[in-house]
Amino acid sequence: MKDNAREFIIKNLRQALSDAGRVAAKPPAPVSSSHFRLAYNEDMVLNFVNKYMLCGGNLNYAQSNADVANVLNPWIRQNNIQTIDCGTSELVQYLQNLDIATRQFATIGDESRFGVILCENLVAWDGSIVITSNCFQNKDKIVMPENTVLIAFSSLVVPDLKSILSQKAKDGAMPQQTQILYPENLDHKKTQILLIEDQN
Repeated sequence: MKDNAREFIIKNLRQALSDAGRVAAKPPAPVSSSHFRLAYNEDMVLNFVNKYMLCGGNLNYAQSNADVANVLNPWIRQNNIQTIDCGTSELVQYLQNLDIATRQFATIGDESRFGVILCENLVAWDGSIVITSNCFQNKDKIVMPENTVLIAFSSLVVPDLKSILSQKAKDGAMPQQTQILYPENLDHKKTQILLIEDQN
């Protein structure tokens, strides 16, 4: 992404997260109780953004449902997407409430070409993305469509992978499968992150 776009995102992140006393509230979209959340930490969010974008990552930032629609609509139109396949039925319900360019939804399957998935976590240490089988309707496997928008909330940024594993083990909520997506290995023309600020 161009430097001015990167600066724009980081500027918006700084403005949105500038209140040091803010604590992350429940995200405005359904997130499984198995998801591990940390209190808001501006430095972790900014560190993730820096690490991810230094590898050429395609990242968009949203502060509202209107912003989410503004990111998804160009993607839908450019790819002439008739049906959006989503990781879970809860994510379908969330997207149905947005003003986006299609009203056709399905859950992700083996033949899905265009998909929207809610990430389990983002890792500040190395800019990686954690996807687990909890992110899918079929909890037994992970299916990554060829073209994917990965939705993540700012409260899902964690310091490192160890933080996730220790908390999952403590909660007894280890998913059946886990996949780590490293930014240097992604095709950023086909994969993008939509980072949404948690709402108070």
